[in-house]
Amino acid sequence: MRRNPPLTAITALVVLALSVLAPFPTPTAVADPTTTTISLLGVTDFHGHLERTTNSEGAVVDPGAVTLACEVAAARSADPHTLFVSSGDNVGGSAYTSAILDDAPTLAALNAMGLDVSAVGNHELDRGMNDLTGRIMPEAAFPLLAANVSGDAALSAEGDGDGVSIKEVDGVRVGFVGVVTDELPSLVSASALEGLTVSPAVATANARAAALKDGDPANGEADVVIVLSHEDASAQAGAYTGDVDAVMGGHTHVPFAQTTTSSDGQPVAVVQADHYGRALSRVSLSYDSATGEVSVVEATTQDLTASACTTDAYGVEAIVTEATAEAQTAGEQVVATLGTDFLRGTHAEDGAVQGTGSNRGTESTASNLIADSFAWWVESSTGAAGGRYVGVMNPGGVRADYAAGELTQGEAFTVQPFGNELGYATYTGAQLRSILAQQWQPGASRPVLTLGLSGNVEVYVDQAAADLLEGYTKDTPAAEVEAARARVIKAVYVDDLLLADDDPVVVASNSFLLSGGDGFSGFTVASPVNTGMMDLSATSAYLAQAGAASADYSKRQIGLGVTVDQATGTATVGLTGLVFSNAPEQTAPGAAATVRATVTMTDGSVRELASSSVDTALVSAQLPETGRAVLSFTLPAEAATEPCVPDAASGLTAESACTLVSLTVVNRDGSSEVLDVQAQVAHVAGTVPTASVGSTAPTATHRPTVLVAAPSPEPVEQSRAAALVRTGASVGLGLLALGLLVGGIVLMLRRRGGRLDPEDGAQGPDAGGSGASADSQD
Repeated sequence: MRRNPPLTAITALVVLALSVLAPFPTPTAVADPTTTTISLLGVTDFHGHLERTTNSEGAVVDPGAVTLACEVAAARSADPHTLFVSSGDNVGGSAYTSAILDDAPTLAALNAMGLDVSAVGNHELDRGMNDLTGRIMPEAAFPLLAANVSGDAALSAEGDGDGVSIKEVDGVRVGFVGVVTDELPSLVSASALEGLTVSPAVATANARAAALKDGDPANGEADVVIVLSHEDASAQAGAYTGDVDAVMGGHTHVPFAQTTTSSDGQPVAVVQADHYGRALSRVSLSYDSATGEVSVVEATTQDLTASACTTDAYGVEAIVTEATAEAQTAGEQVVATLGTDFLRGTHAEDGAVQGTGSNRGTESTASNLIADSFAWWVESSTGAAGGRYVGVMNPGGVRADYAAGELTQGEAFTVQPFGNELGYATYTGAQLRSILAQQWQPGASRPVLTLGLSGNVEVYVDQAAADLLEGYTKDTPAAEVEAARARVIKAVYVDDLLLADDDPVVVASNSFLLSGGDGFSGFTVASPVNTGMMDLSATSAYLAQAGAASADYSKRQIGLGVTVDQATGTATVGLTGLVFSNAPEQTAPGAAATVRATVTMTDGSVRELASSSVDTALVSAQLPETGRAVLSFTLPAEAATEPCVPDAASGLTAESACTLVSLTVVNRDGSSEVLDVQAQVAHVAGTVPTASVGSTAPTATHRPTVLVAAPSPEPVEQSRAAALVRTGASVGLGLLALGLLVGGIVLMLRRRGGRLDPEDGAQGPDAGGSGASADSQD
């Protein structure tokens, strides 16, 4: 078992002194001599946010370590036996002040507060197991537990061994079991886990809890068992057995507090304390020594941004002050000047707009900017061979927003704190589409992770396939998930050219993502070239040469779907993801305002068929679909036709006649962009139109961005044919079949709440996941 550093003794004396001097409440009733109260305070995902920060209106954003210490001291004054614990990610992905000083001040502050025990988070393994055992653990005066990670002797010896630590409270033995998320292998580099085994977190915790309560002294018996889990609390709430009395979760950066029921019907307190020290979980349990029963007295989460407790406790204020001064000296250099803000994604939760960074499932100007810098660097500064260069950035690697004005080195570091190396590899068009399809991760703590892409990339999404993936769970058969992923990305353009299956493209990104991090295993099919350049350095160089960089508000990934009224020939086209999720970016001059559908007539003129305003209401889940538009139209008889783009899946050939319907996005400043996506209306004689898949094969004169509808082999009834809309096609080409671009999109029927319904564009309640990192970068 690891020995704590000398600071442990000092901390203990400080805590003891404060406890002795603290006033004790006068009891108003005689306590039950068989009952003991166990009081717990919990934090999670602190990520080195030592300093108190406020927004432009003066509201507290991060309360800081001084407020946290003050609240802990106050709780111990009321109950000297209070235990203070963490569910992991104390360090790593940290705020600048802590990160630039190798997180030493954060560990010192937690030591001073007398943190009793912590789970290991994925970020404690950002630099691998050797860094955890060689740097973090020796500096921490508290055990770090990961019962479900085996293969390292030092980690297994922490606390009382095998991921367990036992504390005694007034004669009651309280056992803590620490576990880390099952997603750990996708959140850190493969080398970080070399030689280690990651077992299922809940099953491991249940087994450790059962052993602690089985009556065998050899198992280190405990009367009460608390699980410190670096995984989303709400997702695990009902998965633990009655041997577990409380669960304190983390990882997904959302608060949660509930007394729920275990898998075998026992009450269990389940809490999660938000992140960055913005909340403090409070759990109170009552243990009856006569019966051995544990009951939940309290399971709440306190909002520390509203706390007025700022009195220094445990000497934390001096630790923070010294760290701030040291970090400021290192970070004052100005990197660049930015013309606008570049923000991360947000979403709505229970009708309230969440803060930026809450939604990693949507495209953001911040991650796109970093992707731009990667593409620029690999093309301008390396010998990478290839005609197309693409930058990609994982959303979890972007830890703060860029603010307009001067950008200092310290601020740039806060945005990109992980210190990954920049690399690149060459992929085929088919491989890049497979990578993009992995943005949808059913069953993960975040169901979608939308990548930032450089500005020379346009991606069109089959919204029907996206809907399926967003509705799937971890129990959905893998074959179904892969079938939907095979359809969800149907057209990718690079440098305004359609990317064919065998086209090579050079992709630049950070070493974390290129090694398959965040579940993007598709990157590992190629061997990356490491440039030796840190990703932050490349971004800083790009911004320095770019002048006053301003955000591009044109979306780089857009979803599409279609319905066709077979009786009238009316087509309804739906588009999603047309705007960014933050209000200032939705109202910027370059943001999408309306969408128009137009068609070329036989006389060469262009006629508008329909237009729709872009609905900017936020989706109520961590998804990419903010910014929706719905257009319904029928074709005029004088619409021009031309040979169809051949489509093997539907049987459509160049001998068939088609009308092309263009889709144009008009921005708030009046500028416009014709989407590469068009609707191809096929006039097929003697058949009933259906909505099967289409082709995007290129032609010499037009970039084919069309989905087509496949004809049915059934004959047409005359009465039905007469009811359909007439077009400018010759007699005998009477029926209309329409599908949307990108090949492989099925009809978009009524979509589940909060997503686009082509009939009315309404938004309803939307279920969604919460959410994951060496970089995820949770």
